[in-house]
Amino acid sequence: MRIKKFFNNNRKQIFLLFLFFSFILLISPVFAEESLTLPDPLDHRDIPTLVTDIIKYVLGMVGVLALVMFIYGGIIWMTSGGAEKQIKKGKDTLVWAIFGLAIIFFSYAILDFVIKIFLK
Repeated sequence: MRIKKFFNNNRKQIFLLFLFFSFILLISPVFAEESLTLPDPLDHRDIPTLVTDIIKYVLGMVGVLALVMFIYGGIIWMTSGGAEKQIKKGKDTLVWAIFGLAIIFFSYAILDFVIKIFLK
């Protein structure tokens, strides 16, 4: 009876403790690697290559943001409980995330094309 009462009162703390230890178990093999060497991100011989890498990195981060918006829109839609306003908000978020992702893909393709022309 005491154990059941303990788990009912401290559910949130136990869940957070479980997440913490799961994270530690997942990340510990990364720190166990002895010969871990990371490449130098600023090892560029010229400015255009550095600018290209920075722009590609920013586009990648914007792509991650689009993924987060997909997840957010899906959660809003799924937790709407039939409320028309929430359903519309979730659908609109998903539609705009699709448009944003399309713009990201096209800008990446154009950037790659232009860079290949100028760096040759």
